Amino acid sequence: MPDASSAILAIFMMGAIAYGCRISGYLAGTLFRNIERYRSVLEALPGCALMAILGPAAMRGSPIELAALACTVGTMWVTGNVLFSSMVGIAFLLGFGLWLG
Repeated sequence: MPDASSAILAIFMMGAIAYGCRISGYLAGTLFRNIERYRSVLEALPGCALMAILGPAAMRGSPIELAALACTVGTMWVTGNVLFSSMVGIAFLLGFGLWLG
């Protein structure tokens, strides 16, 4: 089970990556005149960053960690909010980790 500092660092890093992608998308939009062609790629970048972090963890995760991953991906699918999804998944992981000991 991750300690609290790892969880806080993970939340911070995922939020920074997501908003860094948004800023880079904005800057790329100012450079390209025909942004409509690239819009779908720029909108997919935060989800790609989330999966790049969660994918390797799923390969070596315990059942509780895999359930937290499913919770995170499900929340991302419904809300489209990377930071909120990450917080829900980490809260799920920490809650069940403490409950199951």
